[in-house]
Amino acid sequence: MCADEECPWLIYTSYNSRDCCYQIKTFVDNHTCGRDFVSNLADYKWVASKLVKVLETRPDLTPKEAKVHMVDEYNVQLHYKMVARGLKAAREQVIGKEGEQYGILQDYLSELLKSNPGSTAMMWTIPQPEGLPLFDRLYISLEACMFGFKVGCRRLIGLDGCFLKGYYGGQLLSAIAQDGNNHFFVISYAMCGSSQGFHASMQLLQFLD
Repeated sequence: MCADEECPWLIYTSYNSRDCCYQIKTFVDNHTCGRDFVSNLADYKWVASKLVKVLETRPDLTPKEAKVHMVDEYNVQLHYKMVARGLKAAREQVIGKEGEQYGILQDYLSELLKSNPGSTAMMWTIPQPEGLPLFDRLYISLEACMFGFKVGCRRLIGLDGCFLKGYYGGQLLSAIAQDGNNHFFVISYAMCGSSQGFHASMQLLQFLD
């Protein structure tokens, strides 16, 4: 029967031992109730698995927006606390993956210098009395980019930057030039905190000198 007591929808089946199957005896195909999107089968783990991909492009997703997303994409209406719990679990998965990347930055820089001789790659950290040091800022300039600037670009360097929208924030700074086709040519780039933009820009120019 329908969950709505006033709705006449009904289906009744019984087992047919002769044919070894279930046979429909009564069927009233008439719904008078509204459609209900509430599901008791969805748990926070299922919600988290659906929100992980969304957080990769929308890291600032709120529980209210996540609830609307679940209705639009999966036609399921969930309790606010269930969505908030699933969103928290999904954010921990995404943030955890981002946090793990900082632990292998030194290996990445070593491999970069090994595969690109003549390049410059530097990383600054903040020592901690107890525990591992914290990431502070990063500077990378590939040898091929420096050579390309010298032989094929105008002798004019510009600075550009943008704010990073990830969980940890910060700024991405770049030293750029123009090639013979008037296209932007990246010479070097750096990553720093939001409050270090000016000082990091000055360091970019010092390294290029």
